[in-house]
Amino acid sequence: MVGAVTDGPSGRRLTVALVTGVVLAAAAASAAVALAGASGTSWASDRDRLAPVVIAVVYGAVVVALLAVLGRTAQQRERWLGLRRTSPRRLTAGLCIWAGAYVVAAPCYLLLTPLGTSPADAVRLLGSVGADNGRLGTASAGAAAVILVRVLVLSPVAEELLFRGALYAWLRRRLPARWTILVTGVGFGLMHGTATFLPLAVLVGLAAGAIRERTASTWVPMAAHAAQNIVVVLTSLVLTGWHTPALLG
Repeated sequence: MVGAVTDGPSGRRLTVALVTGVVLAAAAASAAVALAGASGTSWASDRDRLAPVVIAVVYGAVVVALLAVLGRTAQQRERWLGLRRTSPRRLTAGLCIWAGAYVVAAPCYLLLTPLGTSPADAVRLLGSVGADNGRLGTASAGAAAVILVRVLVLSPVAEELLFRGALYAWLRRRLPARWTILVTGVGFGLMHGTATFLPLAVLVGLAAGAIRERTASTWVPMAAHAAQNIVVVLTSLVLTGWHTPALLG
């Protein structure tokens, strides 16, 4: 096992990174909306069709901000964002830990069935997520490309750099591993949380934190996150052709 992560960014640097990310994301989203409006395309005024573009540029802005503020040098990228080399063995272990979150989630959903959340609900929601809330089934080639790049690349990179990179390193400098994993895992789950998705999202977040602690690298949870999204998207395509009801509000 790799040694514990104990060298994170200062609170000031983390704050600067987060504020920069918010500012860049807001500017990028505004620019995307303005360009869409100026283009005169039919979907420019359709919020549901414009949303994937806006989300994609926001994720890109988050990545740029984190790298610009906390990853200017190779040493900073390694220490503060966890972008350090890993091995096939650790990658395999990480994938197994991530998959284990799904195994644990199944009985959790069975226990929640009396409260109105069943395993079938979670499966339907995953199908909707894999079709980007139903958008992929009717998307043009260009729109589908934007959605897939965001889901398969930008989302894993941005979310893992934020939760298992910057936030994890900052917290781990101050807290024991179990509390750092818990805080980042719950935060990750809440960011994704509809009521139905919350249990699985939190368990996945906890698994990602355990992977980060075990490997001291964000490349591993990033790869596992991307692999999960690939599986979900392909499963939704095979089972529904991406023509699945929109279940996310």
